Amino acid sequence: MVSRQSSVGARRLRLTFAYGAFSRSLALSRGVAVALLGLLPFVAVLYLVATCYFVFHDDLLQTLTRHQVEMQYAYEDRIAALRNQLETASEQARADQTDFTAQVGALAARQDQVESRTALVAALAERIESVRPSDAKANESAAVPQSEAPIVAPSAPADGKPHPTGFDLQLRSGASGSSNPGGSTMSPIDFDTDLPFATRIRLLINRYDRVDRQDLAILADLQRPANLLVARIRTALAATGLSVDRLRASEPSQTRVGMGGPFVPLPILSDGSSFAAAANQAETAIATAERLRRVLPHVPLQIPLPGDPGISSEFGPRIDPFLGTPALHTGVDLVDGYGAPVRATAAGRVVNAGFDGGYGDMVEVDHGNGLSTRYAHLSSIDVVPGQSVSPGTVLGHIGATGRATGPHLHYEVRIDGQPVDPIRFMRAGAELVAAVDP
Repeated sequence: MVSRQSSVGARRLRLTFAYGAFSRSLALSRGVAVALLGLLPFVAVLYLVATCYFVFHDDLLQTLTRHQVEMQYAYEDRIAALRNQLETASEQARADQTDFTAQVGALAARQDQVESRTALVAALAERIESVRPSDAKANESAAVPQSEAPIVAPSAPADGKPHPTGFDLQLRSGASGSSNPGGSTMSPIDFDTDLPFATRIRLLINRYDRVDRQDLAILADLQRPANLLVARIRTALAATGLSVDRLRASEPSQTRVGMGGPFVPLPILSDGSSFAAAANQAETAIATAERLRRVLPHVPLQIPLPGDPGISSEFGPRIDPFLGTPALHTGVDLVDGYGAPVRATAAGRVVNAGFDGGYGDMVEVDHGNGLSTRYAHLSSIDVVPGQSVSPGTVLGHIGATGRATGPHLHYEVRIDGQPVDPIRFMRAGAELVAAVDP
């Protein structure tokens, strides 16, 4: 039991604590009593806070823990997102590097392709000059305006590779170019270093595309003179009864330069591109023209006597001058002075040189491809069997040996052993002089 007594006079506060027989009194001064009373609210608040703390301690801990966990998860999610962004950026960088490497590799391959194509075009341009008809050259020169340059083959530098404009990886500003294989000058592209690399690559690819188009145009131009020459030869020889498809140039084995190796198709001629098709057409046309140019000296197209000799008897049926009955004249009789030189009408090899019955002293020359010529009634022979002769080589001199009524040359042309009219070959030769002579 607690009792409280106060004495106004003494201004003291007496507190008595009693419990059963036990009692205890405590006297407090007014100041102490006021202080204790003032502390009572704080004590009550502390008691309430302590009570709430102990009551809600677990909930607070759970809330704080949950908040910390949420913050941790949020940080981890952010870190994971940043890691994903970093990995994505790294993958993109690797992809960009791969794409860059692929673009540079493709550009290098394109450059090699353009160089190979231009080298082929240059080689074909050099070859076409040997078969271009003379009048075609004159006509082309007259038809080309002064502002345009003719087709010329690019000169090869020391490394043996052609380097026309745009064939170097000109990725720096101030790159310069030279003339292209077609003779026209391509202005160099100023590759500004401020341009993106992809833009500079695209500019180079566009330049290579222009070079490819120019090469296609040049190939088309190269075919024309070759086709013109082949057409003229076909037309001229058609009247002789000789097909140009059977003509093959023969080269003595002792004059051939040693070469060989396995056949490997040229990639730029077998890639299925339009350039490959055009190049194959040009190659076929030029090869055919070259073959005919090489074989023409072996076709008897010249006249065996100098000047314009007279004809005393043509090829074909006639009245035999000795028997007076119809007979076949297997050649043509050309008239000139006794002892006039008789020349080979084509290149070949002497197979007979001597007396041969009605032919008298006769020389026979095998020209290959089934062609042969005979020169009869000679007064003298200047060659021997097995000797190689060129067009214009003196074989002998006009005479009147054998069945001859006077000095003249009996001249024959044979195809596969059968006599044909030599006048046709002479006329064909006259028509081809302007086309074939350089």
